[in-house]
Amino acid sequence: MTIHNLDYFRDHGILKVENRLGGTMVKYKIFDDDSQLIVGTCKDILGLSGECTTIVENESFQKIILEDFTITREFMGYCTETKASVSNIHLSILDVNGNTIGSFYFSLKVPLYFHKNVPEIKQRYLELIGTLLTKTSKEALAIWEKWRHSPPTSTNLWSSLTEQQRVGWLEVARLYFKRNPNQQDERYGVYSFDASYVKDPTSFFCALGEAINGPGGYFGFDLLSLEDCLCGGFGVVPPFTLNLQNDSDYFETDSVFLAQLNEILTEKQVRIVRP
Repeated sequence: MTIHNLDYFRDHGILKVENRLGGTMVKYKIFDDDSQLIVGTCKDILGLSGECTTIVENESFQKIILEDFTITREFMGYCTETKASVSNIHLSILDVNGNTIGSFYFSLKVPLYFHKNVPEIKQRYLELIGTLLTKTSKEALAIWEKWRHSPPTSTNLWSSLTEQQRVGWLEVARLYFKRNPNQQDERYGVYSFDASYVKDPTSFFCALGEAINGPGGYFGFDLLSLEDCLCGGFGVVPPFTLNLQNDSDYFETDSVFLAQLNEILTEKQVRIVRP
């Protein structure tokens, strides 16, 4: 379970040395999907963008590398006692306080049997081959790194980002764990929508997410996901009203996106009030 071919990651600037508080910064926690136990922790994961693939029996798989992986003694004991294997894992992103703020799902091509091949408690690199359910972009990874240290506390921080970085922002906002699962969706709400920096569909969804769920908030990244959000589970459900602040000329354009958006909002009883 060790690897020898790190040239790809070095050549692309993905493998790097970072400053770690006391040399022990842990950025990811790995959970076993079946037992929900913590498999271990690592200081970084290479390959989350799906940039490293391998062909096995004419089928393409992703390769990820856990850097400075440490398996927990509890999980080793569990595997020894139950003879269980590991087939599917959650790669949980941790903030600097060790709290989970997001997660990626990874399905292993070949299950790991820790009780048969007893690994070292600590490994410099652990290579895994399988399927990433959701690949992330390099822009999103950079935003995750910022949010690990300091999540947004004010709106419109995305306004200075490039188009691709804003797409990455929406990736992170979608997965970021800050919603209260016990919170009831609000009806008949009125929300201020700051349209100052809205100039295309991507910036519209950045602003919409923050209008409804505050700094770094999420409420869709395209029209299909917007319809999903309007069904509930994302803070509010129709009917509700969006009061546009600092109106944008973008809403005057004759675009297919705006026509489809208006059709969806009208059908779902969502009003947009322009100044």
